[in-house]
Amino acid sequence: MNRLLTLLAGKQKEAIAIAQSVPMALRGNVQVASYAPSKLPDAAEDLMLRVTKLYENDDALHAAWTSAMEVESMAAHATKKRDPAGLGKLTGGFLAREDGPRIAMLESNGWDTHSGQNGRLNRQLSGLDGFIASLKETLGDTWQQTTVLVCTEFGRTASVNGTQGTDHGTASAAMLYGGGLKGGRVLADWPSLNNASLYQGRDLMPTLGLDTLITSVVAELYGLDPYRVRRVLFPQGSDLKALEGFYRT
Repeated sequence: MNRLLTLLAGKQKEAIAIAQSVPMALRGNVQVASYAPSKLPDAAEDLMLRVTKLYENDDALHAAWTSAMEVESMAAHATKKRDPAGLGKLTGGFLAREDGPRIAMLESNGWDTHSGQNGRLNRQLSGLDGFIASLKETLGDTWQQTTVLVCTEFGRTASVNGTQGTDHGTASAAMLYGGGLKGGRVLADWPSLNNASLYQGRDLMPTLGLDTLITSVVAELYGLDPYRVRRVLFPQGSDLKALEGFYRT
């Protein structure tokens, strides 16, 4: 996603990570912002002014401090809650601003369900539902121009293990949300969970690469050439068979 920023023209602060640190997929040569709600009380205004004065002649720290203060200003009236609904409201508040970032990225933990999967996955999916609902509500009309991609870096086994969970597997699922999308569809061929159809006899068979999905969605969303997007985002990737028709015209 950091390399995507090199293809987009526009605002100075193009991307933000809603996290304590910038996720790996958003790191790169283009500077991005980060913000995470803190449980600590807000610092006194006098202290902030003193730090600003302290850094004003420091070539390295002045730019970093100024950038941090700009992000803090955007979040001045945001919720400090860390629950999924609170994070959805916080993220929507950033993205809905005229001077806000164009891309936001969040990481969500707790999906590695090796044991007790039914209860744990129910809580995780309920939290995801609350996040998406809060994000949509906060964005308002901006939701019509927003695309949300929910994905994971690895899948699960097709069979339950001895502790009522699943282990690391191959294929998984990605979900797209957004006001302009043609929703209610499955874009890949469902390979079934029959033993003969499993990958290596244990995993869901992959039928569509996540890199192909990301490339195709990004290209159509921003009006870019998909083959150029592929070369920039996934330079080591295989040949691209671009998908299209994600959005209503």
